Amino acid sequence: MFRDVVMLLYATTGRLQRLKRLVASTMDLNPAEYAIVAALYRLGPKAGIRVRDIAAYLHVAPENVTTTVGGLVKSKWVVKALDPTDARAVTVTLHRSARQRIDRLTEELAEVNDAWFRDMSPAEIQQFSEYLERVLDGFDAAYQKASDKFQSPLSRGRDFL
Repeated sequence: MFRDVVMLLYATTGRLQRLKRLVASTMDLNPAEYAIVAALYRLGPKAGIRVRDIAAYLHVAPENVTTTVGGLVKSKWVVKALDPTDARAVTVTLHRSARQRIDRLTEELAEVNDAWFRDMSPAEIQQFSEYLERVLDGFDAAYQKASDKFQSPLSRGRDFL
């Protein structure tokens, strides 16, 4: 049964990635850029959000967010500013025109989400979200064990460097 769950996760994440690529491309964004824009839309309607908070929300490394935000600033999707509570940090907000574009996209995506989750109640969706959080919470420890146990054929023989 456990292997069936893993296979369902693979299939689901593959389809979700395909959908994310499709939606991102309609906005002239790549999937990483779209994820950050979507996170900012969800997290910060008014206030700036720190890079580390975006990374935590997306479950990715802050360095990846920093790199991607740089391109989003250049393309006028986001605005960076000094954090008013910490001069060493920056905050990121969606540019007003970007927020308007995502407002329109959100309306269009409602129909897609309704079709995808049509057989789930709001309570089931909440429960599913909680399960996924628990699965993600256990990933780093599992990956470390796998990394210790299995060595990639690409990295074999490089220990002497």
